[in-house]
Amino acid sequence: MMVKTAMLPDSFLLLLEQEEKRRQQREESGLPALKLLIDAAHSGGGQARHIRRFLLGLYNANHWPFELNRLRALDTELQQAALQVLALDWNGREVHTYVPGGDQLFQSWWERESES
Repeated sequence: MMVKTAMLPDSFLLLLEQEEKRRQQREESGLPALKLLIDAAHSGGGQARHIRRFLLGLYNANHWPFELNRLRALDTELQQAALQVLALDWNGREVHTYVPGGDQLFQSWWERESES
């Protein structure tokens, strides 16, 4: 039985390998950034609401459109983390699925932000 990848052109296989490396890099930098944002979203500080809104925008952009001006309210470390999480979102997996209990966590933010 012939392996199907053996029939693909080498250039296509190279592109697949490169994209897989990019995906892994986005995950390696995005997961710690996501943890940082989640911790900051729970902090109760002035930036927490902007971070929750950013993450809710990734969770459900139709209901939680994100105003880019909110990024200006974040310090540099949190801004960079938000950009890394945005890149992580590009991997094709819902951001909340990277977190145990992520759906419940994001739903709790949904309820909290809906009240304010």
